[in-house]
Amino acid sequence: MPSDLEARFRALSHKAPTVEASEEPSTASPIEVIERAGFYRDQIVDSIVIPAQAASYQQPATPLSSLTARVVLPPGARLYTHQAQVYDHVQSGANVVLATPTASGKTLAFVLPTLEQLLNDPQATALFLYPTKALAYDQLERLRELDQALGGRLRPAVYDGDTPQAERASIRANARIIISNPHGLHLYLGWHSSWTSFLSNLRIVVVDEAHYYVGGIGASLRGLLWRLQRLTDHYGARPTYIAASGTIANPKEHLETLTQQPFAVVDKSGASQSQRTIVFWDCTRDPKTPPSTQAAYLARHLIRMRRSVVVFSNTRAQAEYVAVAGSDRSHRILPYRSGYSPEMRRRVEAELRSGVIRGVSATSALELGVDIGSLDTVILNGYPGSISSLWQRLGRAGRTDLEALGIVLVGGDPLSRSLLANAAQLLARAPEHAISATDDTEILARHLVLAASELPLDDKTIARQLADETVVSDLITRDLLVKEGTVYRSSRQRPHLFTPFIEREPSYEIHFAGARDRHGVERISIRQALREAHKGAVFLHFGSPFRVQRLDHERREIYCIPETEGHHTQPALFRSLSQGRSLEQVQPHPLLSLERIEALVVEQVTGYKEFDPQSRQVAKRKVTSPVISSSAEAVVITCTDPSALGIAPEEFFASLHGLEHALVKVLPLLTIGGTSDLASLTLRNNDLPAMVIYYLTRSHPAAMISKVIEHLHEALALAERMIGSCACSDGCAFCVLDARCDDEVVDKAGAGQLAHLLQKL
Repeated sequence: MPSDLEARFRALSHKAPTVEASEEPSTASPIEVIERAGFYRDQIVDSIVIPAQAASYQQPATPLSSLTARVVLPPGARLYTHQAQVYDHVQSGANVVLATPTASGKTLAFVLPTLEQLLNDPQATALFLYPTKALAYDQLERLRELDQALGGRLRPAVYDGDTPQAERASIRANARIIISNPHGLHLYLGWHSSWTSFLSNLRIVVVDEAHYYVGGIGASLRGLLWRLQRLTDHYGARPTYIAASGTIANPKEHLETLTQQPFAVVDKSGASQSQRTIVFWDCTRDPKTPPSTQAAYLARHLIRMRRSVVVFSNTRAQAEYVAVAGSDRSHRILPYRSGYSPEMRRRVEAELRSGVIRGVSATSALELGVDIGSLDTVILNGYPGSISSLWQRLGRAGRTDLEALGIVLVGGDPLSRSLLANAAQLLARAPEHAISATDDTEILARHLVLAASELPLDDKTIARQLADETVVSDLITRDLLVKEGTVYRSSRQRPHLFTPFIEREPSYEIHFAGARDRHGVERISIRQALREAHKGAVFLHFGSPFRVQRLDHERREIYCIPETEGHHTQPALFRSLSQGRSLEQVQPHPLLSLERIEALVVEQVTGYKEFDPQSRQVAKRKVTSPVISSSAEAVVITCTDPSALGIAPEEFFASLHGLEHALVKVLPLLTIGGTSDLASLTLRNNDLPAMVIYYLTRSHPAAMISKVIEHLHEALALAERMIGSCACSDGCAFCVLDARCDDEVVDKAGAGQLAHLLQKL
C-alpha cells in the first residue's frame, strides 16, 4: 500500500464516537451540542456566558467630509464611539493608540482619518506597518476596494521583499499609501533619497498589532521609528502616528516607549458584540485520551455540527497533530503555523474564507488580525500563557455577529490548572504589560550605526538615545563609526545590507522526501531543530509525519522520509546555567537581596522517547546532538538570613525550591514579551540557597528582569494564592513541582509560608 494512503487509513483509526453530522446549524445550546458527543466524559467543569453588548455610537467633533462618508460608510451607518474618538484625536494632530478587543473595527478607525488627510491634501502620503506579510496583503485588498470607489486617488501598494524590482520605482513615485513591514522599512531607509517625495509628504504612520513589538523586537522597532522620525524631520514632514493594539495593560506607555512621542489612548470599545459562551474543559477527566486528541475530537464533532472552528495549540507539533487526528474523509482540518511558505499559508486562508474548509489547527501565527472568515468557535488546546493572548485567540470567533463559542482545554499544564479553580477570576484578570527591551545596548548600537549612515549624528542626538556613553567609543574602536568634526558618520556605505532588523538564530532547512504539496521544504531555527528535528525524531509537516533520517550540520540541512508506523517522539533535553558578571544589585530589605546578572545557558538533546500508539509501548533511545550555548539575563533572589524568617535551615532549600517553581508559573500573568523563554532553578549555594529566574534570549532584555524585580511582591502574592488553592497534600505539578526538574526536594507548605513571609519584607 502506498505510504500516503496508509497514512490516511491510519488517520481514520483516530475516529472518535460522535453523533451523525448535521446538515443545518443546530438549535441546541453549545453545551448541549458538546455533551451529546460520544467521547464526552463530563469534561466540562465550568461555563461562563458573556452577554451580548449593544453598540454605542458617536459623531466626530469634526464631521467627516461627504466624500469620505459616502465611500467608507454604508447608507445610515454610524461610527462607533472609539472610531469617532480616534478620528478626533488625529484631526487635532495628536498621536493615538487604539487598544480595543479583536473584531471591534480597528481597521476602519485608522483608515478613516488617513483617508481624510489624503483627500484634503493631494500630495499627502501614508505608511502602514504590519508585523507580517500576510496582514499587509490582507489590508491591501480592502484599500484597493476603497480606492476603486474613490476613482484611483490613493494607489495603495505593498512594498516588501516580494515586490518585483520592476515595480518598485513606480510605487515609490506614485503610491500614496505604502504598506510594508519593519524588516523591509529597516532596509529601505538606507536608500531614503529614493523616497524623497513620499517621506516629505508623509502625514500618517500606522503601526498595527503594536502589542506584538515586545522584548528585542520592540527595542528594534523603537530604533527604526527613531530613524524614520529623523528622516521625516530632515524632509520637513510631521506625521501623526496611529497605533492599533490588542488588549494590554499599558498601551499608552508602550507606544510612547516605542515612538518617544506623547500619545492619547482610546481603550473603550463601542462595537457591538455577540453573546459568547466560554467553556472550561478538564482533559484529565478522560486520562486515557491525551489533551491534543481530545481537542481534535472536539473540533471534528463541532465541524460536523456545521460550526466553523479554529484550534489554537501552543506548539507546532500539537497543531500538526490536531489537524491529522481531527480530519476525516468528509471534513478536513488544515494546519497553519510559522515555517510554511507564504503560498501555503495563503492557501489555507483562502480556503477558510471561501468555506472550502471549516476547520484550521493553528499556532500563535494566526493570533494576529488576518481576516479568515466567519469563525464561530475557538478551541484553545492549553492555556496560551497570557491573558492578552487568551483574549486574542478567543476573539477570533464571533467576528460577524455570530454567537461565539470558546473552549479552553486544560490538561497537565500547571498554570492553567491553578487558574481552573476559579475560571471567572481568570476571565476578569487584567491583561499583562507589554515590555520592550529598550535598554539593550547591542540593538541601540546597531540602529545608531544605521542612523549615522542615513544622516550625520551629533553628540546631543546620541545622548538622547543612549545612557551608556561607552557605546559610541566602542563603535569607533570597532571602526563602525567615524567622527568628523562635531558629527559622527558610518564608516561604510549602507550598512543596512549587513544588519538585519532583528538578530535571528541560525536556521536549518528541512527537506521532506515525497511531500504531497509542492512546497516540500521549510526552515526551522537551530533551537527548534535541536528539540524537534534531531536524528530519529518524527516531524509533522502539513499534516503528514516524517522521520528525520540525516542531518548535515555544516550545511544546516535536515533530510526526512515519510513515517508510516504512526509513531511519535519526545526529546530528553539537558540544560545547565553558569553565572557571569553582576550587572546590578538591589536590596529592598536587609533580609532580601536581588542581583541581576549575565549568565550562560547550555542545552543539548541527549536522547528521546519513541511512542507506539498501537502497542502503547515506549522505547528510550540515545542520540548525539550538538551543544547550543546562549547568553541569558537573570535575577538571583537570595534570603540573606533564612533563620530570621522562622524557617529551619534544613527545611529552607525545599521551601525555596517549591516557591521557585510556583513563581515561574505565575510570572507570565504579569508581563508579555519573552515569557516563552522564561526558566528558573534553585541553587544550593553552600548554606545560602538562592533562586535564579532567567530569560533565554540572544540579547540581554534587562527590561524583562527589571519587571520581575519590580513586580516581585505581586508575583509572590499570586504564587501564595496558587499554592493555597491547590488541593494536593504534598505538592504536585500544578503548584510546586516541575516535570523538567530532576531534584524533587520541595516543601509545599514551606513554599506557601515563604511566599507569605517574603511579601512582608
